[in-house]
Amino acid sequence: MGLMSRALWHVNRSPLRYAVKSGVSAWHLGEKRERRRQAQLLNVAAAERNKAEELNRNGYAIVTELMDPAVQQQFAQAGMARLGDIENAEAKQASNWKKFWVRLLDAEMKDGKLSADNIFVQYALQPAVINVVATALGEMPWLDYVLLSYSRHTGEELASSQLWHRDHDDVRVIKLFSYLTDVEQDGDGPFTFLPRQSTDKFGFPLLGSHFPDDRVFGKVPRGDVKVMKAPRLASFMVDTAKCLHMGSRMAPGHGRLLYTATFFAFPRMYPGAKNRPFSPTPDTSALQKLILGL
Repeated sequence: MGLMSRALWHVNRSPLRYAVKSGVSAWHLGEKRERRRQAQLLNVAAAERNKAEELNRNGYAIVTELMDPAVQQQFAQAGMARLGDIENAEAKQASNWKKFWVRLLDAEMKDGKLSADNIFVQYALQPAVINVVATALGEMPWLDYVLLSYSRHTGEELASSQLWHRDHDDVRVIKLFSYLTDVEQDGDGPFTFLPRQSTDKFGFPLLGSHFPDDRVFGKVPRGDVKVMKAPRLASFMVDTAKCLHMGSRMAPGHGRLLYTATFFAFPRMYPGAKNRPFSPTPDTSALQKLILGL
């Protein structure tokens, strides 16, 4: 992390984050207006609007029923195909700073980019997904990245995202999560979080960014915790900047295949985001290019 990014990361853990976001946005006022205009043109169903309101109010919303069945079937098949190639993917992945998981899409990137017609990109571009996120943000979102990760037991101490934390990449970080394996037991490493109101009780400690259970539950009742145990293809959105969360606490012999798509409100707070991780195809629409930053 560069000096500027590190400074902004710390600023985003303070009330100054809103001033910084407003300042950065002022440099891109024209595109901000266009993104808001495009969001107003969307045909948002009542169910989608309700999910956006839940996301804003509570910091999360379960959206399984909004997924397109045809896209979901392709997505499930593609996930199982990648699951069968874990050893090869681990050898080729760009980094392994999280030893408890394997990134399964790195090998599919060309010059660091995923094609816009890749099923894992298309899954994030479903109209229902965009409608919910755009309604929650009040503008067409910026898709920062998509990730397919396989978590497994390592026998090592809990670290990184296995500990409680918020994401400090931006003022709001809306993530779409979809399970591609059943996550119905504690040993399956379910995504676990505290709703927005409960997270507010914990606040922004000055020291540290990743916290053990006893530190969190010294301020927040354990009964507030949401444990996302669900069968494969369950989908949910969480504002991970507003909700303390953790996951990938795997038991021996268990594995979890998880899809993540991360959305921000344009522009991204951190510098250095010019190298977008997506590449267009002839069929990529103008609206999709706006979302993908192309």
